[in-house]
Amino acid sequence: MTNEPGNASAAYSYAIDLLSRQDRSEKELFDKLIKKGFEKAAADTAIKKLKEKHYIDDVRMASRFLSAHLSQQSLTQLKFKLIKKGIGSDDLVAAIDEVCDEAVDDSESLTARQACAVLEILKKKKFDPADPSKDKILASIARKGFSYDVIREGLIMYEQQDNQ
Repeated sequence: MTNEPGNASAAYSYAIDLLSRQDRSEKELFDKLIKKGFEKAAADTAIKKLKEKHYIDDVRMASRFLSAHLSQQSLTQLKFKLIKKGIGSDDLVAAIDEVCDEAVDDSESLTARQACAVLEILKKKKFDPADPSKDKILASIARKGFSYDVIREGLIMYEQQDNQ
């Protein structure tokens, strides 16, 4: 097996090596193969083989990414990151549905997970409801893509922890 640009076997091996380190979307993997110097045909063949063996699945990758980061960032931020990684809109919707179903199974709603992320931001910024700059902090959280309902839930959680 040579490392020639047209060698689909070498492209497949390189892709396997990349996947062994980190879950990647189909587009990310394709881009990495092209950047490494493989021809488009070899990269396409390697990607096709990986898909046939279910080594790459954009919905699975996106749902894992969402599950891992949902308690730290807003759903809006995560959607943009996944789009940047090359996840299509249909796959993105399927992944969000999968994560929401998971949350229902774990009896933890998507809103509750997002409220925990808001709570962590409030703690990090040492939020004080009496401070005149509190509106700036809340506005910065809203700009990160958190809905007002989620921010309100996070504030309730923050106040409950503060009272304990």
